[in-house]
Amino acid sequence: MAMTQLQKLELNKRVDKIFHAPSNVPAGNHQPEIAFVTPMSGNLELVQSSIKDAVASLKAHDKMFQNMRSNMVYWASDKITSKVTPMSFILMGKAFENNAIVDDMVNIVDKFLNFEMLCGYLKFYHARCRCILVFMDCTYAQFEAMDFYIVDIEVAKQQLNPFLKYRLLVITKDKMVTGSELMMRIIG
Repeated sequence: MAMTQLQKLELNKRVDKIFHAPSNVPAGNHQPEIAFVTPMSGNLELVQSSIKDAVASLKAHDKMFQNMRSNMVYWASDKITSKVTPMSFILMGKAFENNAIVDDMVNIVDKFLNFEMLCGYLKFYHARCRCILVFMDCTYAQFEAMDFYIVDIEVAKQQLNPFLKYRLLVITKDKMVTGSELMMRIIG
């Protein structure tokens, strides 16, 4: 799923908004970080092409992304792992090749993803990331039909608060949803 030019523009605007939000001010002198989350139970090639397009778009959009620290988070139903991966490696396709993490997780196909488990992991291990992009290989309607992969709504709300909802951007094939918008959908 290569991103269209319109989707790239929307991505750039939304990521700018996330990075410059008053609720997302960096603590101390920390350099900004970004994380790219990929679900391992879907079409990896589709997600990989979307992540490459997103990285290329962000790097072309603002100099801030030229030397930004980036992380790849591999999200499976029973295991979540992450690895510091420079954006240049993501552009070259090295985030998914010759990787023991990916090789172990590719066999996981039929299990249900758990969104609140992902949020808990991100909150604990990636609290320094000021922007977290979650790439889904489905349309927004399919994502919503799966109840956003949420098993326990109360736990999801707790994990999204206090700061994760401001830093999260879920990217489906046809729509982008911030963590705040997702939280409003969960509550409503």
